[in-house]
Amino acid sequence: MAEGKTRPQSQDTYAQRAKALASQVQRLRGWVGSDPSKAPELADALVELTAHRLLGHGYAAAAADAQESVRRAGELLATTGPIGPYTSITDAARYVTAVVHLATIQAGMGMPDAAGRTIELLQDIREELREHRLDVPLQPETAIWALWCSSRAALASGDIGTANAYADAAFIRLAESDLGNDPDANYLAMDVNRVVSDSRWAAGRAAEALSYLHAAKDHYDAAVGGRLDEPRRLSPALLERLAEPLFTLYREMADQLVAMDEVDLGLTTRRRLIELLRGLNGRLADPVPAQLAAALADLAQDLSKLDRLEEAEAASADAAAIMPQESTEIQELARAVPNPGTEVITWNPLPSTASYAATTAASLDTKIVDSAALQQAWQQRTAAWLQAERPEAQRKELQRMEQARIEVARQEAERVEAQRAAAEQRTAEQAQAAEAGRLEAERQARAEEAERLERKRRREERLEAHRQEVERREIERRDAERLEGERLELERLQAEIDELERAEQISRDEPPNSREGC
Repeated sequence: MAEGKTRPQSQDTYAQRAKALASQVQRLRGWVGSDPSKAPELADALVELTAHRLLGHGYAAAAADAQESVRRAGELLATTGPIGPYTSITDAARYVTAVVHLATIQAGMGMPDAAGRTIELLQDIREELREHRLDVPLQPETAIWALWCSSRAALASGDIGTANAYADAAFIRLAESDLGNDPDANYLAMDVNRVVSDSRWAAGRAAEALSYLHAAKDHYDAAVGGRLDEPRRLSPALLERLAEPLFTLYREMADQLVAMDEVDLGLTTRRRLIELLRGLNGRLADPVPAQLAAALADLAQDLSKLDRLEEAEAASADAAAIMPQESTEIQELARAVPNPGTEVITWNPLPSTASYAATTAASLDTKIVDSAALQQAWQQRTAAWLQAERPEAQRKELQRMEQARIEVARQEAERVEAQRAAAEQRTAEQAQAAEAGRLEAERQARAEEAERLERKRRREERLEAHRQEVERREIERRDAERLEGERLELERLQAEIDELERAEQISRDEPPNSREGC
């Protein structure tokens, strides 16, 4: 049972169809080299492949083939000479379709001005065809893309009235063709409703803008079918295709809700976007990390305006942890939250020749569309959605505020406890340091006393040695004096002896007469 449920999640019929069409184009390219009659078939296959890729927002993948498609369609259109009565309607339709595809790629890749100029190039061809009463049968999606490109170009140039007129025409073509109910055209329906929303927003019609943007989000959510909640089950190609409109669509929805004071629903939408982007982060490379950081920064900005500073700081910290704020990707995604136009703008509907009404495929069973009734229905549906979702969003935000309050209180308690523990630690460290100081002082005192005693002992030893030296020297001096006295006494005695001996000698040496006379 589980495998049966997961199998549809992993199937990608869009990719399978794209692969089959690409293989067909590749085969026909090989055949055209040897059989030029296959050129129209190749041109048609290129148109079909490009259209299929555009339905999945595969703009980059479609770019090269779209240029070849325009070139080959132009060559086939020129084979019968200038446009005139003998121009092939099929060739004309193919060329117009190829050029519209190229313009759609330009607009989808962020070049609305170039897309507008490309669409303008078709005006001369369409005028010439009308002069010869030639109606070019375009597919409904081709007409819708052409109008969508013109609306995007007018919006980029600031021509708000024209942008709304073209957006309305695209919306009517979408409703007439019933493509809004075609699961394979969900992205097309989403794009149309988004351009109407953007045009209404610029025209100062915020409520209408929100209703169309809500419809665009419904088409996108229907295309995704909840599969982004389990991104690991999806192939990288499918995951990338489903995630491509996510950031801008949800961001615009949140911006409009916040600007219209539906703050709780805006925050809920931002949080849902963040939740989905967190699941994609790591599975997809750029620009998902930058988008996630930008979404967190948007959430922080909203919370700051509500003075929910702790929550805002947490969101900002999460954004900084994912990607530095000075990152180029963040700078590219950063922007001020748009405000609705201050002046309510009105406009006239496009004429049938400008709105492609006369060139929509004749074989299509069209229906009369009351755009005012559709707009009123969307507004009522959006109002009902707001009324139904508002209480739950408010409850969730109140719950988050309470959780944030509890978290702040917990953090404050942890901070106080940490301070108390730190104070106790400091006190213990100070006591330990004091005890260590006391022990060190005692050790030093003992060392000093030991050193003092050692010095005293050495001093006493030196004194005793000196005393003994003095006594030795005194004994030696006395001995020397005694010996000297004895020597002198001996010398004196010797001198006396010598004197006596001399006297005796003299006596012996005198004549006797001399002694007698005396």
